Order: sequence, then structure tokens, then C-alpha cells
Amino acid sequence: MSDTGDLSTVAQWDFFVSYTGADSAWAEWIAWHLEAAGYSVLIQAWDFVPGSNWAVGMQQGVAGAQRTIALLSHAYLGSVYGQSEWRAALTADPHGFQRKLLPVRVEDCPRPGLLETVVSIDLFGQKADDARARLLEGVGHALAGRAKPTATPDFPSGHAALRALPEFPGSASTRPHAHGNASARNQGAAGPAGEASGREVSTWTGSTPRTTPTPPTTWRPPEIT
Repeated sequence: MSDTGDLSTVAQWDFFVSYTGADSAWAEWIAWHLEAAGYSVLIQAWDFVPGSNWAVGMQQGVAGAQRTIALLSHAYLGSVYGQSEWRAALTADPHGFQRKLLPVRVEDCPRPGLLETVVSIDLFGQKADDARARLLEGVGHALAGRAKPTATPDFPSGHAALRALPEFPGSASTRPHAHGNASARNQGAAGPAGEASGREVSTWTGSTPRTTPTPPTTWRPPEIT
């Protein structure tokens, strides 16, 4: 780190870790795994040694690092210095095209204001190995600007993909009541010996001459002489 105060000549880091004292354990854990993966990191706990000016160090971190990692927690959101650091990173890249601000949530806390619009990496509630994998994966995606998987995605063979197409609404199979009504009408019109309708039903099949049924004789009372 240059001691001239000239921000144009300061060393460059891949990441500056912005955090509050309550989250120092998280900050060191994240910085350790980032450096183990080959990234350069500026962190107050390791780089602001006795005799250095911590305010200048934070200014150099925000200006000289390619990206700022903001460790979001309830304590951090209440920190004046933390707010100034993530705001500086967001001001340098308001549209997020360069992903200069990387919010990393270490607690299940809200992302108020403009932080709500920036996609975060969530590490809370994870086991150590899972958190490490998620951190490095999220950082890699931020650097690449894309999260395309390295392996071919599995074919979506779930129930939704195999569900049969709906039948055409004009199909007779979708109107079972039509058959039922027709059957009821036929049964009413041609019941046993024509009883349902009160009239005689023809059983002509076409093989013999069809005859007209004789109308029933009207009964009359006998005449009294």
C-alpha cells in the first residue's frame, strides 16, 4: 500500500472487505478462502497494522479494489462507516454492469434502500463447506458476468412435462351429459311395450312389409232398451 496518499498509485486488490467489528470472524473467514482461491484481498484486520491510518486505508480500499464485498448483518446496516463504503462502490457502478458491489449476507437481514436492488450471496444458515462453495461460486459468477452451468442441465422429465394435452372442447368425450340425456330420452320414448310414452312403438326392421298399426278401439257402454 502506498504511503503517499496518491490514490492513483495505490496497489490494486481484487476485493476490499467492508464489515463491522461484530462480524470480524466472518470477514477473516471470507478473506482467507478468497486468498486461498488466488484472489488478492484488502481487509482491515490484516492490513491496517499499527502506525497506519485506518481512514486512509478504507479510502484506498474503496478506490483501489476492483470490487467491494459488503458483509451485511443487522450490525453492519447500522454502521455509518459501512454505509459510506457500500455507497461508494454503488456510486462507482450504479447500474451494476461491473458488479463492483457484492453484498454478502452473513445474517438473515433485510437489504434496505438501494441494497435491495443488488443481488446478494447468502451464507447464513449454511455448513462451512457449503458456505465456502457458495461464496466462491458467487464470486466466480460476478467476475464472469454469467452463471451458466458447466454441465448439461438434466432433461425436465417431471410430471408437468409429461402431462397429456387438454382435449378439444368440441369432442363428444368431453360432454358425457349428452350421452346420458340422449339415453334417457330413448328410454322414455321406447320403454317396454311403449309404456313410457303411452303409444305403440314400431319394431319394423326392413325385412318385411311395414304395416300401419291399428288404432285402439274406443270402449262404449252398452245401450239400454
